[in-house]
Parts: sequence; structure tokens; C-alpha cells
Amino acid sequence: MKLIGLVVMTLSFLPAGMAPVDLSGNWTIDGDVQGNPVGLTCAVQQSADLKITGKCQINGSENADIEGTAKDATFKFAFTVQGYTLTYTGTLEGETMSGDIEVAGANGKFTGKRTGR
Repeated sequence: MKLIGLVVMTLSFLPAGMAPVDLSGNWTIDGDVQGNPVGLTCAVQQSADLKITGKCQINGSENADIEGTAKDATFKFAFTVQGYTLTYTGTLEGETMSGDIEVAGANGKFTGKRTGR
């Protein structure tokens, strides 16, 4: 009986589900799509309803507004630059992110690091 009580007590301390990611802050994100580098410097806000908004500077020059959502441990955001929509889908682990980029049927990878809040 004591064992059952201990198991129930232990389980009550475990989270019911994964906490949603929080992308709020400043980010440096480096990616590559089929040999084409994509570098972002972003200021991201995330609302209580898990909507992602912000601005990114692409490859040190052009600026774009981003929009997206977070769910559990994953996120997705997109922006359009020079007529192309880039969609980033990834996961957050501590102060780093990683995932996939999709643009015009081509795919790539990215990693990022939070540089401030």
C-alpha cells in the first residue's frame, strides 16, 4: 500500500503535458537551403495565446515581418522576402532552436541562438 501511495505522489509532480515554447527575445538564426545561406537577426514576441510576431533582418540587409504559432515544444513561423515565403518549423531547447526551412518546394535546415530577452 505504501508503494502505491509513493507512486501516486511521484506522478503528481510530473507535468500533465509539455510546456509551450517561448520564443520571445532576440535571435540569431543561421540556415541553408540547397547551398544558399539564410542568416536572420530577429526580434520576436510571443503572446499568451501562443501567436508569434516580430521582425527579422535577412542576410544583413532586407527586413521582414514574421508571423507564426507555438504548440507544445514546437513552433512554426513564416515571412515573405523578394516574392518567396520561407517557412521555419522547429523545436526549442533552452536558449537554442533548430529545425527545417521550406521555400518554393526546396528544403533546408536551420539552427538559432537566443541573444537576449
